[in-house]
Amino acid sequence: MFALESLKVKLKDKALELGFDDLRICSAEDFGEVESAKLQKWLDDGMFDKMQYLQRAKLAKISPQKFLDGAVSAVCVCASFWRESPERRVALYAQGKDYHDVIKPKLLELAEILESAGEKTRVSVDASPLWEKLLACRAGLGWIGKNTLLTRSENGSWNFIGVILTTAKLPFDSPIENRCGTCKQCIESCPTGAITANGIDARKCISNLTIERKEISDDEKKLVGEKIFGCDECLRACPFGKSASIAKIPEFRKSIILPENPSMQEILEVSHGTPMERKFGKLK
Repeated sequence: MFALESLKVKLKDKALELGFDDLRICSAEDFGEVESAKLQKWLDDGMFDKMQYLQRAKLAKISPQKFLDGAVSAVCVCASFWRESPERRVALYAQGKDYHDVIKPKLLELAEILESAGEKTRVSVDASPLWEKLLACRAGLGWIGKNTLLTRSENGSWNFIGVILTTAKLPFDSPIENRCGTCKQCIESCPTGAITANGIDARKCISNLTIERKEISDDEKKLVGEKIFGCDECLRACPFGKSASIAKIPEFRKSIILPENPSMQEILEVSHGTPMERKFGKLK
């Protein structure tokens, strides 16, 4: 047990050195009937809009074991991406360097610690069916807010998440109390009423309409308004998010500025290297 405790301390120290805000560990066991039923209802209600991959990946989403056979522990990390930006039409997370490209190498570096101890690992940064935010919640990094995002006392929902599944039987952390209480500020701030008691209705969500959709109707354009890529309204409304400190990882401190009526070329120029490039880069 001492060796495993020592391994956990080593992982946490390295995570902080790499710029993560915290690292916690939980069981990699499959999710239970409650989580599975909630996901199924969300799918049955059509709230996934046109993201068919979410429906296809349902079984994998509730089963970390399908991601790494023999997984025992989930090592979960979070990194804040908060900083001030004058550009509100582009979600803050998309204004810095693509988080996949920043976080994955850091996770692989952490995973080397486990692999050097003879354990198997597999990393995930929002590019697989793995239900990362629920694992992060299980590990005690934060709780799932009413906006369905991982929420922390330190910085609200301004968080990127990364997970390493491993065969190592590491000491687990405990979940923490949901502190949303009766607060409904994120719900009331949503311009389209997309936040429901059963989850986000992607058919109304500006982030979905501007990021995932290839085409939107005239009525949906009215919902989107001036937004170009994503939406931060529910994150900005969260009382916990108002006390966020600037991101520790330099790549997440960048912000962009676009003119009042940007041309596609101007959008393309600022999107290079950011998550925006995954959509607008294809238009070159």
